[in-house]
Amino acid sequence: MHAWHTFRAVQLGLLTTAIVTGACGGAAVPAPTTTTATAVAATASPVPLVYTPANAAPQPFVWTKAPAAYPAGAEIMLIEGDSTKAAPFTLRFRFPDGYKLPPHQHPIDERVTVIQGAFVIGMGTSGKRETANEMPAGSFVFIPNLTQHYVFAKGLTIVQVNGVGPSGIMYVDPADDPRK
Repeated sequence: MHAWHTFRAVQLGLLTTAIVTGACGGAAVPAPTTTTATAVAATASPVPLVYTPANAAPQPFVWTKAPAAYPAGAEIMLIEGDSTKAAPFTLRFRFPDGYKLPPHQHPIDERVTVIQGAFVIGMGTSGKRETANEMPAGSFVFIPNLTQHYVFAKGLTIVQVNGVGPSGIMYVDPADDPRK
């Protein structure tokens, strides 16, 4: 009887991992070694959706080019709120492998959750990868307002940013600002 409960716990754990990973846009879960209907369902990766009070039904995620304040190559998706207003917001960034965001700061606290890839972040103004910390998928980073920091992407990287606006980005070296 004990072995059966252990087997069911493993099956439920695999199913839960597949649902959570799929909902977060993560990589597919490796196929389990069993062939039960539960194990087959665990390998399916549902397409992520956005559902907020503003939507009558869940909507597909739609990536757009990030604003001109970010170096070329970044994409953004506003999930809820408006980062330019004095209210809570949630957005996601998608960075290509090797993307670099020079030393900068924001006027608000930011809460960053790494969903895919590795978010390589350094504090201060050096901009050196050697002094940055690699934060793998599943990691969380709290960046207090006006904290100078810089970012690199390792692999295709997706992060979710939560904050209370209005937000913005100010580069430490004005020459790094792509708007100029």
